Amino acid sequence: MLSKRLIGLFMLIGPFLAIASLFIEGLIPGALDDDGTFAESVQIMSDNYVLSMMSMIGWAVGALIIFIGMHYLARSMQGEGRPGSDFAALASVFALLTAGVAMVSLGIDTTIGEKDTSWITKGGDVVNATAISSAIGRSVFVFHGLIMLFLGLAIVKQKNLHQIVGGLFTFFGACILFGGILGSGENWAGGIWFIGFLGFPIITAATGFLILRSAGKNTA
Repeated sequence: MLSKRLIGLFMLIGPFLAIASLFIEGLIPGALDDDGTFAESVQIMSDNYVLSMMSMIGWAVGALIIFIGMHYLARSMQGEGRPGSDFAALASVFALLTAGVAMVSLGIDTTIGEKDTSWITKGGDVVNATAISSAIGRSVFVFHGLIMLFLGLAIVKQKNLHQIVGGLFTFFGACILFGGILGSGENWAGGIWFIGFLGFPIITAATGFLILRSAGKNTA
C-alpha cells in the first residue's frame, strides 16, 4: 500500500504532467487537427519526432500516476462495514485495469514512433497501428469516467474527504462516461463530455492537495 503522502503527490502531479503534454503537442504544427487522417498523423509525428515523443510520454506518465493514485486511494477506503466500500472496490479495480490499458497504448505508440525499429522494417503497418492505439487511448476516457463516478460515490458515502470533492468527482465522472458513450464532437453529448474532460484534472489535483495537507497535519 502506498503512503498517504505518495497517493496525494501522484494525484497532484499527474494532471500537471498531462496538461503539460497537451501544451507540447500544441507546439507541433497540425498535431491537434482532428480532420487529419491517421497517415497524416504518422507523418506529423515523424517530422516532429522529439516533441511528439515528449508529448506522448508526458501524457502516458501523467495518466498512469493518476490511475495509480486513484487505485490506492480507493483501496484505502475499502473495508468490511465501511460506507461506500463497494464503490471504492469498483473504482480500485477499474483504475488498475485502465492503467494497464494506458500502458498498452503507450507501448504501441513508442514502437511505431521509433524511426529505426525492426518492427517497421519487417513490414509492420504503422498507419493501422496508429489507428488501433488511438482507439485504445480513447477507451481510457470511458473507463476514467467509471473510476471517477465510483470513487466520488464512495467519498460521498464515507465522508473521508470533503463532500464537495465527492460530489464533483461523481459529476465529472458521469459527464465523461455518459458524454463519451452517447456521442462526441459538437453535439450536446460531446459538450457534456468536454465539461468532464476539463473538470477531471482540476478536481484530481485538488484532491491530491487535500490528501497531502491531511498527511502533513497527521505527521505534525
